[in-house]
Amino acid sequence: MRDVRPYFVPPLDSIDASDWQRLVDVEWEPLEAWVEEWDYRTHLRLRSSVGVRLTALRSTTGLMDGTPLFWALGWRATESRLVSDPVLSEVLDGDNALQLEVPPDRAGATILLTRRLVLGRNRVHARSGEPRWAGSVLWSDETMVRLTGHGSAFPTEIVDFRTIGRDPRASWYLELPSSPDVAAMGSFLLLINSADTVLVAAVSAGRRTSEAHRVLNDTMFEGVVEEIVRWAIARWSELSDCEADSAGASARILTGRILPDAARWTAPDVDSMALKAAVIAGARSIGFGRRLS
Repeated sequence: MRDVRPYFVPPLDSIDASDWQRLVDVEWEPLEAWVEEWDYRTHLRLRSSVGVRLTALRSTTGLMDGTPLFWALGWRATESRLVSDPVLSEVLDGDNALQLEVPPDRAGATILLTRRLVLGRNRVHARSGEPRWAGSVLWSDETMVRLTGHGSAFPTEIVDFRTIGRDPRASWYLELPSSPDVAAMGSFLLLINSADTVLVAAVSAGRRTSEAHRVLNDTMFEGVVEEIVRWAIARWSELSDCEADSAGASARILTGRILPDAARWTAPDVDSMALKAAVIAGARSIGFGRRLS
């Protein structure tokens, strides 16, 4: 269905938009449909380029009076409906370099990136068919990106549990931080027992993962999330004072997304099975764990 608006919009050949890119270490790479190595501490730093033939755009929309035009960049989290404040920049003739950052504690499992070209002020004397009101959208596009689920990452290491003194019958073990104040990076480590060759194959499959591998990974990540949430709940009163990049702050962000009412689960007599059910439901709602059809 065509997007029909009650005012003139620019012709398609007056705007040439490139795909989004994201910053990985120091290199810009194409933004894929999902970010495989994303976790709840990863800021998404994005850029794109949009070429504009400004004279053609203004003449076809009746905006030759010099009315300011702006880019309004933003995103919204699809499951929480949280919408970012727009990032505004003036529309220039020729190439327009646009940048956007998405904070991990607000993003959610899937986000919709938006680029809009909007009218910068009201036009009292606009003629019939011309854009009149500030904020009128002359051009826009949207890009869906999945941040969590089977494409997400967690620090892992495959080891022989017998050699490190872990239960050799266990498939995995999550090493948790010694203190909420330690740096988040590297303080959570998921150990995979090399003796469980099926799970090792599932973890190592990457993009070639089968449905059986996906089920194993998803079930394991439900358990991992539960471990982190229980660790955070046991220290909940301490975590609000932790530094932004600490293990405690990261665990609090994750727990808050999974259990919006996290404080109610801190009572010493809380029902353990009820907590487990709430964690699994919350984890699935943001993309971690098994997906039920």
